[in-house]
Amino acid sequence: MFAVAVDGRLNVNVALGRLSYQVSTWTSPGPPYSFSASYANDGNHDTDIYSGPCAHTDYATNPWWAVDLLIPLHVTGVKFVNRNSDGTSAGVSK
Repeated sequence: MFAVAVDGRLNVNVALGRLSYQVSTWTSPGPPYSFSASYANDGNHDTDIYSGPCAHTDYATNPWWAVDLLIPLHVTGVKFVNRNSDGTSAGVSK
């Protein structure tokens, strides 16, 4: 998952590089890759989980991801892009 927060007045990614958190972190069995929350807002838009990489939680009933923007902002849009590890098109929601 990638997340982009955009402030409509500035039209910039205000989440870029900020501290981020998720319910858990999935680690692939081999070779060991750890998909931490910081990959969701690192500026890399690649949807391939292994060449990106992407943020990825372990299995959870109520998964979540959060970013600390440090100050109150009027956020006009949030964009999520799903990872693409099976060769199909990635899903995008706004």
